[in-house]
Amino acid sequence: MAAASKQQGSQQCGHLILPAAELLMLNHSAREKASFLSVTHAVGSVADGSTLDLLADMDLPTLCDIVEFRVDTWPDRAAAGLSQAERCSVPALITVRRPEEGGQNALSTAERLLFARMFLPTATLIDVEIASLEEMAGLVMEARAAGVIVVASFHDFDVTPGLDELRRKRDTALAAGADMVKFAATLHGAADIATLAALLEEPDHPPLSVMGMGRLGRVSRLIFAQLGSVLNYGYLDIPTVPGQWPAARLRELVREL
Repeated sequence: MAAASKQQGSQQCGHLILPAAELLMLNHSAREKASFLSVTHAVGSVADGSTLDLLADMDLPTLCDIVEFRVDTWPDRAAAGLSQAERCSVPALITVRRPEEGGQNALSTAERLLFARMFLPTATLIDVEIASLEEMAGLVMEARAAGVIVVASFHDFDVTPGLDELRRKRDTALAAGADMVKFAATLHGAADIATLAALLEEPDHPPLSVMGMGRLGRVSRLIFAQLGSVLNYGYLDIPTVPGQWPAARLRELVREL
């Protein structure tokens, strides 16, 4: 990781305060990785070329705990994005989303792997969909060898799947080497919030990132953060899905709660 170019000092994450060096050099020890996965983080997504243009002038440590680089949304700007990721003053989450789960620009598996490996040296975390874990098993191995946290994700833009289905997906992800599992689902009522919350209330559950989309999305994200969702996504400039908070406001609200 390009740690030499990253700022030092302290950064508050959730209810704990961890040194920035510990947050940005997780590949130094399993203990540091476990520490990172035990607190609540606000993620600011860079999912638009215009946001990428503004990133260098943003005071990121005051806006979010982690920056997500959605490389699939600006593949023609990958070199500029990589430069920003190398200089990022907070941990970087690298995402090259598959088209079937909201990815942009219809990138092939080979193209997504190329971009993911291009950004891997800058990453503290990398997102690989649960559905892509088998075909990207080599990338997962490389990430784990580098001490990069593997976030295995699932997105449903229509409904919230049943609890048993979500558990099966979670277990599949963990068996394939994921450090954390992310579920993003569309909410149609309180029962859907309860389904996702149940994952966070199970004893000894693995690190989870849980979020709702749609008209109940904003309310649900505060609930899930309070229940222990590790990664809580907002936007830095432009929303990426319905129900998102601005990342800075989300972080402020979570800390107040």
